[in-house]
Amino acid sequence: MPRNKTISDADILAAARSLFLQEGAKASTRTLAKTVGISEAVIFQRFGTKENLFFAAMVPPEAQLEAIFSVQPGENQVTANLELISVQIVAYFREVMPVFLSLISHPAFDMPSFLKRHRMPAMQLSDRLQNYLNAEASLDRIGKDHVAAAATVLLSHLHNLALSETIGVHQPIETERAIADAIAVLWAGLAPKS
Repeated sequence: MPRNKTISDADILAAARSLFLQEGAKASTRTLAKTVGISEAVIFQRFGTKENLFFAAMVPPEAQLEAIFSVQPGENQVTANLELISVQIVAYFREVMPVFLSLISHPAFDMPSFLKRHRMPAMQLSDRLQNYLNAEASLDRIGKDHVAAAATVLLSHLHNLALSETIGVHQPIETERAIADAIAVLWAGLAPKS
């Protein structure tokens, strides 16, 4: 009679993700096994290789798009809405950045293979940001000419802020000011023409 699993694959992957984030791809499966209370053999029975375990554990978290884009076009000031959206995007990038940096640093990482299995959150965020800006443009609350460029510039800036935080270039408190400053600059190109 087969033994019941005492720990789920999801639990192993969560512990592995934590370990890989702390120690990188060189993290020991022996340490992982000890942490979760199973033998190393069980890890290899379930995941085959350490590389398979790494890539299964290091899947970037999904962007919670509905929460990020919970503002309604036509309500409140556009700049205030963009700040709320931007703070949420940076919070997501803060979560995904360490995972993605670990992923791309693995010698076996291959972007085309990764893209076949996973959607790039940046593309989803870009689409939703452009949709929001287009909705505001259709209400004549912003100009229609630079929506795509504004979305690209803002997302690039937010990504850079999260990356800078992750590698220790600046503190999160500076990020909120940097978001407000960037939106003020973008507003000059987005403001509706009188």
